[in-house]
Amino acid sequence: MTNFKSEGAQTGGDAAGPMPGSRSPEAVADRVLGLYRDLGDMEYHGESVSQLEHALQTAQIARDEGGKDEEVIAALLHDIGHIWPDDASVMTSVGVVQHDGLGAETLRSLGFSDAVAAIVAGHVEAKRYLVGSDSEYAAQLSEASVESLRLQGGPMSPEEADAFSRTSWFGEKVRLRLRDDQGKTPGLATAGLEEYRELLTNHLEGQGGGG
Repeated sequence: MTNFKSEGAQTGGDAAGPMPGSRSPEAVADRVLGLYRDLGDMEYHGESVSQLEHALQTAQIARDEGGKDEEVIAALLHDIGHIWPDDASVMTSVGVVQHDGLGAETLRSLGFSDAVAAIVAGHVEAKRYLVGSDSEYAAQLSEASVESLRLQGGPMSPEEADAFSRTSWFGEKVRLRLRDDQGKTPGLATAGLEEYRELLTNHLEGQGGGG
């Protein structure tokens, strides 16, 4: 499989709601982690792990592979668009189809960096890119991922793939996609949510605070 270099709804309780007014990094981290605590037991659509298990596994892989802070955060929160409430969400049997864009918008509004938002925004397009350019990758997709691919536009054309490969954070987007696909192992031991509190808070402080 190709190696890539770096270039650059359901609702729950108060944890999932909007955050009006000034928000500290600590408050944003509390809200995001609380969302996953409250809603993380939701099924990860069509897979044998929950939303929380999938998030923690994907983030663990990013950490184990030496990913940058932005990559680890994006790995942990890449599917937040599936569980953060939004009136624009369109739920299907494989979750919120547009969860990548909704998730990126949510993270940006909360004060996460453009890099984190861009990587999250690109993880579905990265699947379409890989399916169109790597037959080995396409063959190992889960049944649920194949179904969501159909709803997400199918494999990229050569022209689309060329344009995507020129986008900012291309390498990070593809790495997130590959980690996303790996993070579906029932019962796998990982670090817990609280292991990421300091990482989230420090990142948000570096952006000038919360959203």
